[in-house]
Amino acid sequence: MLYWCDELNLPALDPREVAGRCGQYVEVRLTSPADPRPAFPKDVEVTRGALAYELGDWELAKELVPDNEVVLFNKIPGYADQADEVVVRGRLVGHRFYDVLERRWRFRPLYEGVATILAKRRGWWAVVDMEELPVGYDIHPDRVVEGVLPEEKFRHVALATRDGRLHGVAKLFRGRRLHVVKSWRAKPPLPPGRPSTLAEAAELNRGYIERRAEEAIRFIREVAEKYGKPVVVSYSGGKDSLVALDLTARSGVKFYVYFNDTGLEPRETYENLKAVQERYGVEVIVGAAGDRFWRAMEKFGPPARDYRWCCKVIKLAPTTAALKERFPQGYISVVGQRGAESFQRARLPRLSPSKWVAGSLVAAPLQDWTALEVWLYIVLHKLPYNPAYEHGFDRLGCVVCPANELAELEAVRERYPELYQRMEAALRRQFGPREVEFGLWRWRGAVPGDLARYVKGAKSAELPVRLRREGEALVVEMDEVPNEATLGELLKMLGRVEGRYRVEGRRGRVELASDGERWLIRADSEELALHAAGLLVRSAICGDCDLCVEWCPTGALRRTGPGRSFAVDAEKCIGCLLCSKACPAAQYLVYRNE
Repeated sequence: MLYWCDELNLPALDPREVAGRCGQYVEVRLTSPADPRPAFPKDVEVTRGALAYELGDWELAKELVPDNEVVLFNKIPGYADQADEVVVRGRLVGHRFYDVLERRWRFRPLYEGVATILAKRRGWWAVVDMEELPVGYDIHPDRVVEGVLPEEKFRHVALATRDGRLHGVAKLFRGRRLHVVKSWRAKPPLPPGRPSTLAEAAELNRGYIERRAEEAIRFIREVAEKYGKPVVVSYSGGKDSLVALDLTARSGVKFYVYFNDTGLEPRETYENLKAVQERYGVEVIVGAAGDRFWRAMEKFGPPARDYRWCCKVIKLAPTTAALKERFPQGYISVVGQRGAESFQRARLPRLSPSKWVAGSLVAAPLQDWTALEVWLYIVLHKLPYNPAYEHGFDRLGCVVCPANELAELEAVRERYPELYQRMEAALRRQFGPREVEFGLWRWRGAVPGDLARYVKGAKSAELPVRLRREGEALVVEMDEVPNEATLGELLKMLGRVEGRYRVEGRRGRVELASDGERWLIRADSEELALHAAGLLVRSAICGDCDLCVEWCPTGALRRTGPGRSFAVDAEKCIGCLLCSKACPAAQYLVYRNE
């Protein structure tokens, strides 16, 4: 729950604690999962621009989104791209959203924002001769009693019934019709404001934030004492891992810092890493991917949200290699993971065994913190946060990540043109103009409906491996030619190799054959055929991550040369195929077809 102190014009995390200083406070109602964050000056500037564009009134935009008060954003679903609830003085004034057709930020006024527009008779507004405002209803011009309407179609208009009982928002359609988008029982306009700062908000909530911090510190100490393993803080340069690092430092346990350099980080992240190292005087272990992303993309094609080979190649592989070598008996990884970031992360436990490094644990002291709590902690303790946040970025990491929205990629284009242009050039070699323009490269499966309606007829690129069933054979078509020596070695994992590509083992018999353009796999079971396909693909496409070698529990698999050169010791191999589960080529190109 989040509340707002009207007297101080500040967010209040625990109203009981501020009761003596705030005679009146209101509950701030946010869309789930409710992860509010403060707006930086760049965010306010962009939002004001969206408001002025939408309502045709720059002065009104400045009144609705002031630059000398604490303003909050809350990310919401339901739009084709990035969208946020905008909270001013504890009230929801509307949604800012990125328009994928116009390629700019826009604004939909709501609730207290609409009430303010109507009260001031500014911007686009209309009072209509109606008792109700049914959603989806088209109001014709003869029903408008008074108001000022835009000339351009699809602009948003604040609505009120003649008796003022109901408010709503509409879009202007052809023929000057007002299409009702949403309606509600009328709310009062925004209350008077006063200047306020994030520093004041941090001080107001000091007691609450420190209690949260003390609990997190106890958690870190208890985990460290119980498991007795080295403590490593995974630092990304982001706000969450910064707070996790500071809490670990305050816990008094000995710790190390690990930084995964993907080669795709914002330049500010490297500057911030130096500042963090100076502040804490701690050893920083770096796992660097170098140019591995660009080399792997030539083989895998661009990554996508449902084809995220990049996470294994440039994140997991360097991390596993660096930390497994340094801490062979395992370690405790303290991470900045928060449940409010996504529904997927909300399901993760606060302490769990690592999926990637045997004997290691993942500890998330901030699992139930909100972004606002994180930022108030940072401000309260004057931590050296990453300056990239001040340039409109809500999350940091690989700047060309397929998880980015178009709005975020546009910010990358402006702030980091060299990385953006290199990515765009790679995309244009495999996609058409519309697929690049609308970011369809971010999916290999179906494009989400909210976006698909804008890009009808556009197609995503094919995967570099295609599987299909023809009678008794599993047919594999690949853009790459397999390394036949490596294929012969990898097939040893399935059993005794007889002839060229015929194997007999405890899973059954399998035989591979090629007609020059495709491979046919016949096996005693569908599962065995897929395993064989995974080995075939691994012999053709390799991202040089060496996760397969790292994951082999017996040391049976080893690299014998650059590229796709591997050998298998049949005496040591137990046929567990953990290496195929680790391999991004097998995982995303074969097993995703199950």
